[in-house]
Amino acid sequence: MSIRVLVADDHPIVRHGVCGVLSETDDITVVGQASSGHEAVARAIETQPDVIVLDLTMSYDADRPSRRAPKVGLDVIAALRDADIPAVPAVVVLSVHGEADTVRSALAAGAVGYVLKESLTSDLPTAVRAARSGNIYLSAELSAVLTRQLPPPRPLSDRLSPREREVVAQIVDGHTSREIAAALFTSPKTVEKQRRDAMRKLGVTNVAALVRVALDQGLNR
Repeated sequence: MSIRVLVADDHPIVRHGVCGVLSETDDITVVGQASSGHEAVARAIETQPDVIVLDLTMSYDADRPSRRAPKVGLDVIAALRDADIPAVPAVVVLSVHGEADTVRSALAAGAVGYVLKESLTSDLPTAVRAARSGNIYLSAELSAVLTRQLPPPRPLSDRLSPREREVVAQIVDGHTSREIAAALFTSPKTVEKQRRDAMRKLGVTNVAALVRVALDQGLNR
């Protein structure tokens, strides 16, 4: 099955170049483009890609192009985790910035790949495939510097609010929505919403998968 990719970069020439490189592969399909951070989140909700190729330094709002900083890319990564998407897409950062602190910040925020724009043609398709498989990929120039200093992967449980963790733990223990609601002094409808939100944030689509992930992450404790 083809890997569905959304490309987000505020420079049209770069964006079109990225799309061209990816379109030359047999297993990657570009399903959308975005020119700002805000549009990237909106288009991700609309197209539900497997992977987002994200320019780290871009404007968040196309109407305010002056606000361009690496923090915008980090804001987008955070917003994607909370967006209404059935499965949160993997993020591959594409940037001219190769400073160690910038790369570490992107990985700590949740990106699983980091490719320098100068290595776009040789590295990006491989990075997209690695991201789809759940693996981390760095451009060779970055690996030598960072391999021994990578931050530990963020636990999936960090995506959940404290109340969502409580609900998931109760589900793992076999309790119904009514029983959980009574234990947490809330309504069954609220519990069901928190269950749906937890499933969305963990990238699962059914309760059986939710329980498996919860057990793997120790959320039953």
